[in-house]
Amino acid sequence: MLLDSGIATIWRGQNTASAGSMPLLMFDVKYFQSYYGDKTVGITRYWTAAAYDDRADLLIEVQRNAGISTADRCQLVPYFDSAAAGYYKILQVQHLLDSDGQPMTDLTLERIDSIDSP
Repeated sequence: MLLDSGIATIWRGQNTASAGSMPLLMFDVKYFQSYYGDKTVGITRYWTAAAYDDRADLLIEVQRNAGISTADRCQLVPYFDSAAAGYYKILQVQHLLDSDGQPMTDLTLERIDSIDSP
């Protein structure tokens, strides 16, 4: 698979609340960055997300990284489709081999309005 759609940056959150207060996550730690390729969100993936009150907006493929978690956030900077630019919640992380036998990570993404909205 070609990773020719743009650059994906994975942001990791850290708790900025004072001790004893309700946690307040700020996603300001750049954890990982990779080129990415778009994939098709299939009907099964779409409806499975809907069954859990989620919305599978995008499916992308990045270089393998076993440390990516659903607690992280993904920022996309696409080369061509400017409508896809923005921040996304990671719904699912899958580690697999692409059509060339290279280890890759698939990320199912749901668009969010803002990375630090309260």
